Amino acid sequence: MKPFIFLAALVSTNLWASDILRDIPSAGISSVQSEQTSYILSSNAEFVAQQKEMIEDKKLRLWGIALFSGADLFSYGIKLATANEWSHVGMILSDEAGQKYSYESTGSAEEILSQQVPPEVRISLWEKVVKEYDGKISTREFQFSDATRNDPAVIQPYIYNRIGLPYEKKLGELVKAVIRANKKADINSVFCSEEVAHFLIFLNYLTKDRLEDNYLPKDFSQKEFIPLVDCSLKKEVRVKTSKLRHPIISVVFSSKLKILKDQRA
Repeated sequence: MKPFIFLAALVSTNLWASDILRDIPSAGISSVQSEQTSYILSSNAEFVAQQKEMIEDKKLRLWGIALFSGADLFSYGIKLATANEWSHVGMILSDEAGQKYSYESTGSAEEILSQQVPPEVRISLWEKVVKEYDGKISTREFQFSDATRNDPAVIQPYIYNRIGLPYEKKLGELVKAVIRANKKADINSVFCSEEVAHFLIFLNYLTKDRLEDNYLPKDFSQKEFIPLVDCSLKKEVRVKTSKLRHPIISVVFSSKLKILKDQRA
């Protein structure tokens, strides 16, 4: 298992590049770098403001869970490290008009380079996410035993205040999640499954039996069990099928995944 834990750490480093700029004191870098850092932070503030404006007057309710299986090298690494088919997870929300939104802690190198937007907690139109995602997507819809528990008055403020929170800064925390080894919750910067778990725990939809820092994307699949409160998740529904860009990698991944599963059986 150790090689795969190391791989998970390596995979995760692509999401820390922006935080290096954010955390370096301006006195310790050149004026050009300082200007670049200011530009990135300014671009990010504008991006966050646009997201908050998009949902400001909406009554958001919890619709379900979104499971993602990426077709890129980083996603394959995450899937190998966690021995399952899912590399990312997010929440699906809906407003009073039935419009769906994707709520995730995510980001990409492309966004950092082209838009100066670092990885973070964000909300996007669901159809846009589905259209642009290069990989496989499945959803699991929530069912509530008491409909009043799915309350926009509680959900909306949570979402609004978390948008813009940085992606996980502590590499060790993500690596430890693979073996459920985190001992203390730290939700000031979050990876994808950590934020989903925190959302559910904070709003009392999920018990506190496990730290949010020790949840992985696969934990929200229908093959696993999570102790939900007053609600349940339906079976997975495929909404997008991956068009494989790396057939050789796909074959290697499938064989490695089968070996890992056989070893654990």
